[in-house]
Amino acid sequence: MATDDWKGLINQILYGLMFTPQLDDATADQMAVAMGERRYFGAGPDAYADAIVQAGRYDGPLTDEIDTPHGEAAFRDFLGRLGSRLEALRAS
Repeated sequence: MATDDWKGLINQILYGLMFTPQLDDATADQMAVAMGERRYFGAGPDAYADAIVQAGRYDGPLTDEIDTPHGEAAFRDFLGRLGSRLEALRAS
């Protein structure tokens, strides 16, 4: 993955959550399944899982490029849960 490609994938996730009021476990489950089936998220679950790892290492803001109702901390927490769901899908 090129150096900044992960940020574009993270922005796709954030964009997909623009009209989602709750960043809860059910949303993480639904998004992980959609990624696994390549619905709306064409890069595939491995690419998004890798991007989430990169985002976790990044010290800068993740919510700065897309206007969203979700704050930085809530989005980072959601990414952690989504990443766990994607890892579970990889293992199954």
